[in-house]
Amino acid sequence: MAWRPNDNLVQGELDNTTLGKVTGWMIFIRRGDIPLKVDFYLEGDFHEDIRGKRIKLTNANPKYIDGELDKNITCMDGFSEVQDGGVGDITAGIPVNGTVPYVDYPYIEWYSEENGRVVLELNHKQIEIICDMSPFAAPLKECGRKARCEERHRRFHDFLYSILGKEYTN
Repeated sequence: MAWRPNDNLVQGELDNTTLGKVTGWMIFIRRGDIPLKVDFYLEGDFHEDIRGKRIKLTNANPKYIDGELDKNITCMDGFSEVQDGGVGDITAGIPVNGTVPYVDYPYIEWYSEENGRVVLELNHKQIEIICDMSPFAAPLKECGRKARCEERHRRFHDFLYSILGKEYTN
């Protein structure tokens, strides 16, 4: 299971201009409380379409789903103000060399030590790419693509192992 605070997102920024690191912040609305500012310190890189860049995220209509009968409650209770961990799949959904990196829409996924797997599935209007000239923003060669993919799979494996323990094996 994953946290999916898509509707709660107000705004944020993630920065991957340093190789192997994603830092930044996001603000989420909460039911009956002031908005929650969350700081990010993640290991890993964005997908090739935005690798080495910064992205700004916005939500023109943030909300939370409320109600006892609604099984899709997106309450932020228990969500940590600091997200340490690893990058999962982070892409703007932009084709590179004729292929879509992961999905054809903005997809932000990370594995937090505090909250486990977190996923934001956004639309193209909610993301702005800041084109900093990072030295590692050039397209990856096939071996680099494979290494990044293996790194993301290892993080997902580590996440599953952390919740399932010895029951999970390759």
